[in-house]
Amino acid sequence: MKSVTHVTEKAKKGRLFHVVLFLMFGVVAGSCGNRTLSAQIEFVPADSLIVNIDNYVNTKVETEGLIAHVCGVDRKKMKLMTESGEVVVIIPQDTTSFDYSLNRKRIKVYGLVKEERLIEQYIDEKEEGTVLLCHVDQTPCKDVKWVNAKVEAGVADTLSKKDTDALRKKLEQQGKGYVSVVSIVCEKYEVIETNE
Repeated sequence: MKSVTHVTEKAKKGRLFHVVLFLMFGVVAGSCGNRTLSAQIEFVPADSLIVNIDNYVNTKVETEGLIAHVCGVDRKKMKLMTESGEVVVIIPQDTTSFDYSLNRKRIKVYGLVKEERLIEQYIDEKEEGTVLLCHVDQTPCKDVKWVNAKVEAGVADTLSKKDTDALRKKLEQQGKGYVSVVSIVCEKYEVIETNE
């Protein structure tokens, strides 16, 4: 009799252990599930992203737009056009380059939102130095061959003035004391439509 009671208590302890283990697994699995739900990437229309940039800086989002240009120098940035004609700069997360075939394609992009703020002093310096700016992100153009061709053709000063005037106009329109350049560090993208 003693051994049967001993076995029964041992079996009870074993079942109790399995119940506790099952409950612990349920708690762990439940918390992992919640983390997954809260980590989902929000879809934000590209124009809304620009208008509400303060809400999205350093946040992962999904957006879409037409790729109007893939940088011809190193293919490290793309110009995504919003529905209203604004620009979101798409840059790769790592050392990869974008393929030229993305030009004129509508893409959905997933990644981390960043913002560069161009203050009036930056615009003054670029105007004073007659710097030709990249039409994607408003930094000095890296295409030395193109820049030299514009200098030799005698149009570099005019183009530089046009770029800085456009930035000044945007500075006034935005009324924030800076021009916001919105970018997404691209983790992945997919072509959703072609315009060919």
